[in-house]
Amino acid sequence: MSLDIYFYVKLAQNFMLVDFLPQSRNMSPGPVTQYNSQYRQQPYDDSIMGRVIKPNIVVFGIIAACVAVFGLQIAYWNSMIREFAMQPGNPMPWMFVSSVFMHGDPSHIFFNMFMLFMFGMTLERMIGHKLFLALFLIAGIVGNLGYVLFCMATGSNVPAVGASGAIYGVFACLAILAPHIRVYLFFFLPLKIIHALILYAVIDILFLNSNSNVAHAAHLAGLVVGLAFAFYLRKKIAEAQAYKVSYKFNTGY
Repeated sequence: MSLDIYFYVKLAQNFMLVDFLPQSRNMSPGPVTQYNSQYRQQPYDDSIMGRVIKPNIVVFGIIAACVAVFGLQIAYWNSMIREFAMQPGNPMPWMFVSSVFMHGDPSHIFFNMFMLFMFGMTLERMIGHKLFLALFLIAGIVGNLGYVLFCMATGSNVPAVGASGAIYGVFACLAILAPHIRVYLFFFLPLKIIHALILYAVIDILFLNSNSNVAHAAHLAGLVVGLAFAFYLRKKIAEAQAYKVSYKFNTGY
């Protein structure tokens, strides 16, 4: 197997693309065949840990971290907001990450974690733990950067907390990779996820200059990261196809 083919096989493994088979009978057995053999011989774990927790360890880890940080906020509210929330007038480097795991009230953390659970459970299984974590953190950081730049342009100095920018990145990435997934807007209106993404983006644009407590600029910045990440993954998958590496997403639950 050539070095180029092997590179794309390793890339596909990172994507959780599990149906790797040589396309030519003349190709000698190598890492592809060995990987398939090892993968298919692994015993199936039918426990909650094996079916739910392990495939989504990053999602559950993020939720646990956000809940733990919110507990600290309740105990030390003023100091936590002062030191770790995003302060657009005086942004410190750690605030771009720490504020992602903070929330303003119980309803804020509940709905953010619910959205992360709904979208993240599917996306992490599709792209794998490392890429999912990278997407979440980058979207969160860029979302905060977008909020700071917006505040500089408008003269606002309101501190911001929340994982919304990161979750918008997850939302957007999933909408591009699996646009026909059906979601329920307000729990009863069925929409394709790509249409829901467009609707939410339009709402954020329309209310960008409103005096609400919602950081619409962070949402839009995180959304852009998710779109870029998804198109990057699609490009790499197309390259893998060009090198005749067959694949499929591991979308099992």
